[in-house]
Amino acid sequence: MHGMIKRYRVRLGTVGQAAHYAEKGFVPIVREIPGFLSCHLLDAGDDVLTCIALFDTAAGTEAAVRAARDWFRDEWSSFRPLPPEVITGEVLAAATADRRRVADRRRLALVGAPLWMGEERRMGGDRRVEAGTFAVAAG
Repeated sequence: MHGMIKRYRVRLGTVGQAAHYAEKGFVPIVREIPGFLSCHLLDAGDDVLTCIALFDTAAGTEAAVRAARDWFRDEWSSFRPLPPEVITGEVLAAATADRRRVADRRRLALVGAPLWMGEERRMGGDRRVEAGTFAVAAG
């Protein structure tokens, strides 16, 4: 996973207005970049809008840097980049509230099985497997 952080001083209007404008114009552009994971617009205080975008690949991040540069320059002159203008890099650690996105625990369900292919049902702390899919996973 790779990410980009860009900060802008909002010269006209409020950070909330700027974020709304960027959400309607810039975020849809970034969403179309291959490998897109997420984009967040933050009010960093002192009239600063911060954009954080995450991608599967470094190429996606590079495309987002170009898209951000072009959109913020061409679409709304009330943004002024702040130094450091762009921060990019590989994400080394991440946390999410969606526990399903954590490392695929299903691979650990059967010792020796390279990949869990069946459905799983849980009751309490117990895992139960459909009979037909267990044969596929164990075989």
